[in-house]
Amino acid sequence: MILHGVVVLFLALIGAIGLLEASLSESVPKFLLYLILSIFFIGFIPLLIYRMFALQRARYLLARDGISLYWGLRREEIPINKITWIGSIEQNRMVISKPVLRIPGAVLGVRDQPDGKSVEFLASRDTNLILVVTSDRMFAISPVNEIEFLSTYRKLSEYGSLAPIQSESIYPTFILLRSWADRAARALLISSTVLALGLIVWVSLIIPDHSMTALRLNPNGSAVEFVPGIRLLLLPVLNTFFFIADLLLGLFFYRREDTRSLGYLMWASSALTSLLFSGAIYFILQAT
Repeated sequence: MILHGVVVLFLALIGAIGLLEASLSESVPKFLLYLILSIFFIGFIPLLIYRMFALQRARYLLARDGISLYWGLRREEIPINKITWIGSIEQNRMVISKPVLRIPGAVLGVRDQPDGKSVEFLASRDTNLILVVTSDRMFAISPVNEIEFLSTYRKLSEYGSLAPIQSESIYPTFILLRSWADRAARALLISSTVLALGLIVWVSLIIPDHSMTALRLNPNGSAVEFVPGIRLLLLPVLNTFFFIADLLLGLFFYRREDTRSLGYLMWASSALTSLLFSGAIYFILQAT
């Protein structure tokens, strides 16, 4: 968690510096360079924040009726009668291919193995892993104490189960699909997306006709300082950041019935923000 937090702060700092330098740039190439670098660094922040959230919520539940694997919005329910083998990868001297892009706290993803099978990693480390094998899937997990985990599993499996849990696989994309099936949510998602993209297209089309513009206005609406027109792109870019944040927060709140109204509110605020940015750009153009 500390490592992820430090990386998020570092990326946010670099992104903020890039936006600041872009806002002060006088030449188009320099502006675009700082803007692209800023977008590149800031673009990784939502992924890292989600991984922090996933790591904080990660847990493996053992029961007589099956095993439940939770990792963020990812959930896997494995009935006890579907499990064919569970064991330590290192103790059994097994060699498996691990995800290439992995850091402490986030060893995630599906990796194909040399034997043609695939293993899904839901782990916080790449050592002392436990392999859970079913008739058609394999999962690599990282319980805090792998010896105690295996011992507990053996004890529970000896008891037997009269009612195994229902097999179920839930992925983060399931939340988006479920919200898309909701008419109100779909309308808000479409409107906020169209407004955000439309703002980018609109500003891109008007920039060639406005070589100079002003990002600051006096109370009477007159321009304070003229700057290259390319800097107008800063406003739709900032709006896009707000759009992405509102989209992700909306999906986070939408997944629960008691917070679903907050999800609608986030998506509605995204559309409103795009309208506010559009109004700001309109007044800037009128003043220049």
